[in-house]
Amino acid sequence: MERRAKLAVLSSPPTQEALPEAVDSFLRRGEARNLSPHTLAYYRTRLQAFTRYLQRRGLYLAPGDITPSVLRDFLADERERVSAVTAEDSYITLRAFFRYLVNEEVLTDSPMERVEKVRVPRKLVETFTAEQIEAMLATCAKSFNGARLRALLLTLLDTGLRVSELCGLTLDDVSWDGQTLRVMGKGMREREVPFGQAARQALVTYIARRGNHQGQTALFLTCYGDPLDRYRVQKLLRACGAKAGVTGARCSPHTFRHTCAVMFLRNGGDAFSLQKLLGHSSLDMTRRYAELAQADVVAKHRAASPGDRFLAAVQKGGGRKRLR
Repeated sequence: MERRAKLAVLSSPPTQEALPEAVDSFLRRGEARNLSPHTLAYYRTRLQAFTRYLQRRGLYLAPGDITPSVLRDFLADERERVSAVTAEDSYITLRAFFRYLVNEEVLTDSPMERVEKVRVPRKLVETFTAEQIEAMLATCAKSFNGARLRALLLTLLDTGLRVSELCGLTLDDVSWDGQTLRVMGKGMREREVPFGQAARQALVTYIARRGNHQGQTALFLTCYGDPLDRYRVQKLLRACGAKAGVTGARCSPHTFRHTCAVMFLRNGGDAFSLQKLLGHSSLDMTRRYAELAQADVVAKHRAASPGDRFLAAVQKGGGRKRLR
């Protein structure tokens, strides 16, 4: 039988702040586990949203007083006020938070075990066409900025890196002999990602213009010698897309990641190699790329159907005919 919480509606918070203390402990544990700053910020933001939600309703609860019904109401509020994606983020965060409390023996069981997973509508995966990529590459000048942009475009397209992974690359992460990049991905998991001849040539040209900047080891730099961050990369890609007239797909690093995945499969790559290339922990997202690549096969078959060349023979002789 589900344990009911004693929900007290208070005019001011009590002196015991058990939930904030538990949140702080959870985040410190994340730091000790060497979780990425991005992941820690992600957890902190969603847990702050949950705490504010309780405070707005005058509910100052200890972790042991939080029931599945309270959590369901919060997730429903997130979905209605913000979005289904944000509600899903909160679900993932709360599941990790309460699992931590169970592991630390603060709780005997997690109330999240009885909370249904948030359903998020699946959106169509956006990708660039070959013509759009050619148009963006054509905007790259022969200057430092142009060489850097060309290297960014081809590295993202050829490797499918996340923008945080791209910005984290150093000169030492590039293996010219093996033509691979040493990438630190999600969950601090390191992997080797290969790149092809076009990306190699673009990187060589860029690095020749990059030169030495007072011992700066970051691979991609601003024109002042500082490491490029994710926001600057996004701004550069948006400007490039606008200049190239790319309107059919959102011009972002993640669209390059999607495009890399779909083109890899269209060109004969297999799903398991793609999973390793992209650093996915499961095949779920890879299956979506495979579905999109399969849809492309259907479209190409309709355009080049061997049987359709005989369509005229099928259409000869109209009117009603007696079945034999």
